[in-house]
Amino acid sequence: MRRLMLVSAAVLMVTSAASAGLPGMIPRDVLFGNPERLAPELSPDGSLIAYIAPAGGVLNLWLMNADGSDPRQITFDEGRGVTNYFWAENGRHILYMQDQAGEENTHVYRLDVATGEVTDLTPFEGVKAYVSATDRDNPDMILIEMNADNPMLFDSYEADLNTGALTLVESNPGFILGWIPDENLVVRVAFAMDGEGGQMLMEKDSEGGWTPFLSWGVEEQVYPVRMTGDGSGIYLNSTLGSNTSRLVRYDFATGEETVLASDPLCDAGRVFFDESTVEPRAVSFTHLRTRVEILDPSLQADYDYLATVHEGDFFITSADHADDRWIVGYTSVDNPLNYYLYDRSEGTAAFLFSAIPALEDYELAEVRPLLIPARDGLMLPSYLTLPAGVDTTGLPTVLFVHGGPWARDHYGYDPITQLLANRGFAVLQVNFRGSSGFGRDFLNAANREWGGAMQDDITDAAMWAVEQGYADPGRLVIAGASYGGYATLAGVAFTPDLYAAAVDLFGPSNLITFRQSVPAYWRPMDALLDARIGSLDEDADMLADRSPMNHADEIRTPLLVIQGANDPRVVQAESDQLVEALRTAGTAVEYVLYADEGHGFALEANNLDFAGRMEEFLARHIEGVRFEPWTPVEGSTASVVE
Repeated sequence: MRRLMLVSAAVLMVTSAASAGLPGMIPRDVLFGNPERLAPELSPDGSLIAYIAPAGGVLNLWLMNADGSDPRQITFDEGRGVTNYFWAENGRHILYMQDQAGEENTHVYRLDVATGEVTDLTPFEGVKAYVSATDRDNPDMILIEMNADNPMLFDSYEADLNTGALTLVESNPGFILGWIPDENLVVRVAFAMDGEGGQMLMEKDSEGGWTPFLSWGVEEQVYPVRMTGDGSGIYLNSTLGSNTSRLVRYDFATGEETVLASDPLCDAGRVFFDESTVEPRAVSFTHLRTRVEILDPSLQADYDYLATVHEGDFFITSADHADDRWIVGYTSVDNPLNYYLYDRSEGTAAFLFSAIPALEDYELAEVRPLLIPARDGLMLPSYLTLPAGVDTTGLPTVLFVHGGPWARDHYGYDPITQLLANRGFAVLQVNFRGSSGFGRDFLNAANREWGGAMQDDITDAAMWAVEQGYADPGRLVIAGASYGGYATLAGVAFTPDLYAAAVDLFGPSNLITFRQSVPAYWRPMDALLDARIGSLDEDADMLADRSPMNHADEIRTPLLVIQGANDPRVVQAESDQLVEALRTAGTAVEYVLYADEGHGFALEANNLDFAGRMEEFLARHIEGVRFEPWTPVEGSTASVVE
């Protein structure tokens, strides 16, 4: 209680008259600290629930009985923590992936639930490994993909969970991106590049080679979901024959595709399968909001009931092998995740826990889904978050740009958005052309348009917010991570008078050096990246011109640069060279380097440190907003680079 009173006193010192109507200040540690509990998963027999929770500030695995009793910690990591995991089919082991310091060379770890023993199944230096498949009929075996032989290529290995033995199953001939097994863990299909930016699915022939059976060009999107239960076909999310991707079943014998679900506005998303028959039961589609199309009529009553249990969009996160119990997650604007245990036979759902229950004490901001027209008429699915309790005209406004760029913003809770809105900002998130989920034409409209039409979309959205009266044109901010960091730098370089402040996280500053320094295992996708971003040979002049670093002398917007020292995707040199160019040009820039991070934050202390630095930086340059003062965070590896 004493600490909260001190925070409140500090807030009073930095609250302006313009923000007086805002609701109570949400402490940073509520929004950016570790969640209280997260990611519950049922054991195969349904008797236990694993979940992630902090211990000593580090996320670890915990276990409780399905009725919620006897919670106990089962991993004791003191470093980067456990952020993803799943039960092995045998119910005796839990598997998780973890890197060392943000370099993304993940190892596969096996946890013995009974003894607590943790074993690194892939203890190889400088190697990236991940679990690619499990099988209920072979519960002690898994498939792992790993680039141990060649850093550019992933081979397929079988791992015995009892002994830890690894056996090479398929060696990569040089062009395969991933391996697709049947339901018996036999690799039958390969997902590969064709060398010209297109892709193909290949089947193993009688001589052990690989023969294409389905090919498509760079303009199409085809993603293998999984093979059918009987091995006669494969489920795909595919734009072949359609602008938006449809869930289809491809028959190996006839080559025919059967459309199972589609939406004219958006691509097919997550597919929920019957794990005993491997038949798709439901598929999600997300345009502005998510809808679920039921394919198995026996699920309709379940979904109708679950829609009444809690507000927001819901999804099934886990099910036992008998399909009697589900864990269902609900996400909404005002709370990231609430979890329920659903008993299908009784038709009742029992509350398990909320990821961040402390948020219930605070008022969160409204998020409005909307469509914004770009200058060429393309409609951009977007989300506008408005601060509560104040007039929603003439607001300081942040354009927060998502990464990828082949990703997207969604409707729902977002900690950065809610932090900024709580401090008095409006926040506009734009799915610019090239964002994923909106069809083939929307994707291809972004080809070779980094810094071009993609950036125009962000500029157009900013001007829309001004024209609609939401945004004060003198208090526009641009910020983002990864591609969003690049867009931030492009925004202040190519429209230098538009933004009053900018925050770049992990953003490439030079498209040529960025393309040259990506991880080795991206190299098989070079031809695809040539088509999407630009060729280092044929488009070198264009790439140079659209590199913000080469326009450093035009940047005059106050800029905060955030970088992970071990980032393998956007290496530290991308930020180093930008900051050097800006300082040579006489432009002030704040540069913060995080020693133990990569392309994002894994450590709670660094996440809190970044959030504090960001909000204090913005408050220095944008009038009329409030902030919680930054103070040094114990355990953070941040250093200010002078």
